[in-house]
Amino acid sequence: MFQKLKELYREYKDYVRVDLVMYAVMILLIILYAIYTLAVD
Repeated sequence: MFQKLKELYREYKDYVRVDLVMYAVMILLIILYAIYTLAVD
C-alpha cells in the first residue's frame, strides 16, 4: 500500500507542485483585487 503511494507521489510530485503554485497565484490575485476594490471605494 505505502509503496504504491510512494511511487505515485514520486510520479506526480512535479504536477502537484505546479498546481500549488497556480493556486497560490490565484489566491494572491484575489487578495490584490479585493484590496484594490476596497481602496477605490
